[in-house]
Amino acid sequence: MYTNDMRPKLKPIFPLLAALLLKSGAAHGHAADQGFVLLLPTAAYISGGTAVVAATIALLFILRASVLDRVLSPIDTGLSRGRLRPQKLLQFVSSGGFLALIWLGISGPTDPQANLMPLVLWTVWWMAMFVVQGFVFDIWRLFNPLVGFYDFLMSGHKSPLRLSKKLSVWPAVLVFTAFMGFVLADTAPNDPERLAWFAFMYWLFTFLGMTLFGRDAWLRQVECFTVLFDLLGTMRIAGGLKTVKLGFPGWQAFQSKEFGLSHAMFVLVLLASGSFDGLHETFWWLAKLGVNPLEYPGRTAMVASTTLGLAAGIISLTLLFAGAVWVGLLAVTHHDEHTLPKFKQAFIRFSITLLPIAIGYHFAHYFVSFLVQIQVVVATLADPLAKGWNLFGLGGVRVKVGFLTVPETVKLIWLFQAGIVVLSHVLAVLLSHKTAEMFCTRRQNVLRLQLGLSFVMVVYTIFGLWLLASPRGV
Repeated sequence: MYTNDMRPKLKPIFPLLAALLLKSGAAHGHAADQGFVLLLPTAAYISGGTAVVAATIALLFILRASVLDRVLSPIDTGLSRGRLRPQKLLQFVSSGGFLALIWLGISGPTDPQANLMPLVLWTVWWMAMFVVQGFVFDIWRLFNPLVGFYDFLMSGHKSPLRLSKKLSVWPAVLVFTAFMGFVLADTAPNDPERLAWFAFMYWLFTFLGMTLFGRDAWLRQVECFTVLFDLLGTMRIAGGLKTVKLGFPGWQAFQSKEFGLSHAMFVLVLLASGSFDGLHETFWWLAKLGVNPLEYPGRTAMVASTTLGLAAGIISLTLLFAGAVWVGLLAVTHHDEHTLPKFKQAFIRFSITLLPIAIGYHFAHYFVSFLVQIQVVVATLADPLAKGWNLFGLGGVRVKVGFLTVPETVKLIWLFQAGIVVLSHVLAVLLSHKTAEMFCTRRQNVLRLQLGLSFVMVVYTIFGLWLLASPRGV
């Protein structure tokens, strides 16, 4: 999400030392671009993480179905969910703040590291809110900036057109794919003015869509971020319709919510685009394109290759996952034919179990950048127009990156990132096993149904940890 000119230009053996010498702005690169090349025994960490996932799969071989049933059964707190009274107000305020950010993007400083538009959008919204929505609480429902003004201005409005339910969320899949194309392949997605116009056009697109086709239908089928955050919400520990229920992460995926093929593709696009975000600037990828990683030609020269790479990544993951599901179905014996799902049903249900991997990798992927960029956000709040102001008494805030120059701290950070990736894969394995138990009555068939998926889980663990440790070419 951040442009190339914001990334560290130096690539010495210890590139972190450059962060201490350069001005703070130069140290805050795109979260997909690791701020340092890990000088750690990564093979040992990758092997260890993979072993944990493999051991989890093996452990499930001896667990009884009742164990996972109990683990994934929520506890009803008895607290009424009700309708949050301040929700409409918070959404209205968020809409005002969103339009103010757009104005800042157009009229404010041209430096992405001094303009709140890209800082808030990428750091607070894309990095932080994504994870909060997935594992903590439904923050999007409270602060959705796309609906506040609509609800205020169009209360009681009856839309003249209707969206066919047969479309499901396929429109949202296309919109989200286009968004990821902008993030990864656009020449300057972090330029304040460019990003502000992009955000405004999307806000206008959503407003007009809700006006023509109805608020709820548009949000449910076309507005890709509402669809995204709804999917992420199935992994939250807190949920429930009438009363608040608490449970193991992922318990909501086994409730009454219906998923379609388009939901499955949304999950695969999310995981594939996130993985490609980490891959497309590694030395390995650039070498495949014949690009010298130490003489990066810039994003403009890479638009076509990045776009094609993103498309290839989505197609490849879809085919790999489909093959894994097919292998599992093929391996199941005839004893479970009466309960065995059709390929489409299995493809859909097992795809939802990939959500923990997408959230975990997103968290680990952006963790280092968030630690630095959130400091920049706070510091910029003091002077959003670069006029020398000292709002909120934040003028004395200084961005500190010294912790990235201490080997012990860097090692702890990477171990934390690696741990998040491994734990997310372990959760995905548990959810996959529970899903298999829904389809098969015989224990041996529960295991056979997951043969292909278990292989994919282990391979993806290795791949995710390798991405975290891989040096970047820019």
